[in-house]
Amino acid sequence: MIPWFTFPALPFGLHAFGLLLTLSVIVNHLVLVRRARALALGSKGAIEALAIGTVAAAIGGAYGVGRLVGGGGTLSSAGGCLGAIVGLVGLARALRMPVLVAADATTYAFPFGWIFARAACAFAHDHPGRLSSSFLAVQYPGGARFDLGLLEGMATPLLVVLVVLVTRRASRPGVVTGALALAYGALRFGLDFLRAEDVGSRPDPRWHGLTAAQGVCLGVMIPIGVVLLVWGRGRREALIRRASS
Repeated sequence: MIPWFTFPALPFGLHAFGLLLTLSVIVNHLVLVRRARALALGSKGAIEALAIGTVAAAIGGAYGVGRLVGGGGTLSSAGGCLGAIVGLVGLARALRMPVLVAADATTYAFPFGWIFARAACAFAHDHPGRLSSSFLAVQYPGGARFDLGLLEGMATPLLVVLVVLVTRRASRPGVVTGALALAYGALRFGLDFLRAEDVGSRPDPRWHGLTAAQGVCLGVMIPIGVVLLVWGRGRREALIRRASS
């Protein structure tokens, strides 16, 4: 069982949560810009606009959906995903970039920054899960339970490995996006079954037993992953057959 832990006190009145989130945005931006340049997506200014605009759309979506679903000023990672998708497609079209290539650059960068975002959640213990005696449970005040921020943070390095390996082998645009959408959608869908329902004055709302994040995973992320991986592959094979006939 994992003992309760917190981030050491920081000087100058700095807060670990905000510092880690800021680091997450910076790392995401740097990796995205570097990958976009490697893919020759556009001019330096256009790539910077894509990177900044997509992150801004994700933050806006996270805050907006958080207020709509959870009330108050809570952030919703599901809303962040939706905001990023809408922002990415809109910006890529406005900047005249191939949407799938821009998506691959963006999704490649995502897990690198997400490591620090989920580290912030893990130190804040703000995603409590169900009570458990598992060796992965954290000793919360009042009883040991899963910490979903910590669990997702532990899994995120595997997403980094995934995008790096898929990028090396991808033969067409959209494969990296499809692989990450499918993997992260499945991961988040499964983890949310461990979300606590017995803490806080207002537990997360559920529809037919599913959280908002699980709805986004089932309705958006997993289908996007399947379409990009399966339909895209079939389309490529059909084009090859036509060319050889």
